[in-house]
Amino acid sequence: MTTSQTDRVAAARLAWAALKLTRAGRHPVGVDRLAATVGVPPAEARRLVELIGFTLHRDLVSTGPAPRGAHHRLEPAEGTLGAGPDGTVDMFLLAIATGERVHATATCPVTGTRIRIELTSHAILLVDPPSVVVAAVDLGFGLDGADAVACAGQPFFASASAAASWLVANPGGRIYQVPAYLAQAHRLVAALEIRPKYVL
Repeated sequence: MTTSQTDRVAAARLAWAALKLTRAGRHPVGVDRLAATVGVPPAEARRLVELIGFTLHRDLVSTGPAPRGAHHRLEPAEGTLGAGPDGTVDMFLLAIATGERVHATATCPVTGTRIRIELTSHAILLVDPPSVVVAAVDLGFGLDGADAVACAGQPFFASASAAASWLVANPGGRIYQVPAYLAQAHRLVAALEIRPKYVL
């Protein structure tokens, strides 16, 4: 099954709203409130929740672990805050959504260098080593005024030269210095928060 461009953009907008309203999965949000926030009918919000893979249980949407009685969802592995293919989010988007300090550690897959990043929604507090780059993939949303890229599930590299083989293996992927990616994340959020001109 392929997902249309319209569905991908609508799902991204809904996922962003859910991330903010649930405070990054700390508590569920009512599907009606989520629908109103995104500007879609509740039935469409339910469809998008299922498309994304969030948990919908008794009209409550959860982006984190499922409530009791609902089907199981994976929890992010320890130390991977904001980086994981199991539904966790980009750490930069997490900081913007919650307004809280986010910390992540990683190991460069090429050099083995230990990487530490700490940030808030508007400031980079720590990048060690300073040459770290963020690898990001194009989400293919085609949003006006912002490249729809995300680093969730993608590695951090100790330097741009260490990321060279990743760029070759990921056509359309990009690497950013950490402060530049935070600015890019803000542009993506601004594009996601624009109300669509149509009702889905």
